Amino acid sequence: MNWVILMNSIQQNVNVREIFQLFVRRFGLLQKDGAQCCGISVVQSHILYELSKKSNISLNDLSQLLSVDTSTLSRQVQYLVELDMINRVPDPNDRRYVLLSLTTNGQEQHHQIAKFMEDYVEGIFSRIPNDKRQQVLDTLNLLNDAMSQSADCCTPPM
Repeated sequence: MNWVILMNSIQQNVNVREIFQLFVRRFGLLQKDGAQCCGISVVQSHILYELSKKSNISLNDLSQLLSVDTSTLSRQVQYLVELDMINRVPDPNDRRYVLLSLTTNGQEQHHQIAKFMEDYVEGIFSRIPNDKRQQVLDTLNLLNDAMSQSADCCTPPM
């Protein structure tokens, strides 16, 4: 590979990493603020979000969805059970497992965080020209798809 091409490639990778770092930091910190308004962590907010989409899910399935190891997730779920945001009931098909679902309090908490995040995203998109909004969405979807196909993606830490 030509030296100039190699240097340009390295610089491009540094720029992409910088953009990712800033993007994650800005969005992640806001998510933290959104969840913290309610006394829960970002991970707990993600748990409520996933349970709002799919109720009666096992801890193992939720662990895979969130790419979080089961023991860490179990502690987070226990905290939310204690806050009366999650129900934990035995799986009728296999009593060794439990199924998780949102309580009324958990649903209310999820709606409060979702509203905060919707307002924030709407504010961001209001700063993007109308004719570029679909392009931004398409690019985010393309990036998400590429990341999900990476060998390093979506593997829970062990």
